[in-house]
Amino acid sequence: MNEEQIFQQINLVRKATLKQMDNLTEGQADKQPDGFKNTIRWNLGHIYVVQNSLIAKFGGKPVETPSRYLELFAPGTKPADWQGDVPSLSELKKELEEQPLRLKEALSGQLDDEAAEAFLSLPTVGEILTFTLYHEGVHTGMIKALKANTAE
Repeated sequence: MNEEQIFQQINLVRKATLKQMDNLTEGQADKQPDGFKNTIRWNLGHIYVVQNSLIAKFGGKPVETPSRYLELFAPGTKPADWQGDVPSLSELKKELEEQPLRLKEALSGQLDDEAAEAFLSLPTVGEILTFTLYHEGVHTGMIKALKANTAE
């Protein structure tokens, strides 16, 4: 698979994720039904944070993530611990919409570069980036399940 195909896949997966935000309310985004560890808002922010963080930390590439997003959405965080303001759905949507292009601009021509640190035995930046598609799919599935259990 060539680089352009990888970026096309990122756009395709992201469109499916963003589709889950159609007709989503702020209230619905924050409901946490019994049996679920997090909320729709958390899953959306988590997708954004993990994609950036894996590329920055393990890939060694300059991909920035706002510190507030790391505090709210990094692995191990949960809405029950949140204090202060959280990003609105429109803010999260904007970040998620812009992220694929930012990643393409930051990583073009570098997907075959050796990662700064292997992640799950993935030795290149491109392999780590393509892993994030699996990760996003898992969390988009959680968003679908949460939506089915949080209808207003």
